[in-house]
Amino acid sequence: MSKKAIGSIIAQKKRLFIVNNKDIAGFSLIEVMIATLLFSIIMLGFINYQQALLNKHRYFANYLRANKIAFQLLDSYPYTPNEIIPSGWRYTITSKRYNAQCKMVVITVSAPNKQVVKQQRFFCDSH
Repeated sequence: MSKKAIGSIIAQKKRLFIVNNKDIAGFSLIEVMIATLLFSIIMLGFINYQQALLNKHRYFANYLRANKIAFQLLDSYPYTPNEIIPSGWRYTITSKRYNAQCKMVVITVSAPNKQVVKQQRFFCDSH
């Protein structure tokens, strides 16, 4: 090949490179829209996941609080101080004779979200 032919090929390659370089200088509108759509879908997934975690946290926090209230009521049995029970919560106390000296006391605590916790304990006379 002659020098002229090689120079022509190099010039064509440089032009192609320059033209291609202009074409890939940025993102197209379609690419940006697809990236934005993917980002939005991922963010919605994270938001839903966070909401589910928050709901579970509330559920278990109420469950633990109901257990704490039930144990406090059992510890204070046969007295039931009203300051233990928050407003909107309910409790029932049932006792059943087990034998001549012992009875089973069952305390059921209901949270405002219809969550129910039961705790029971034996109480025996020491006479």
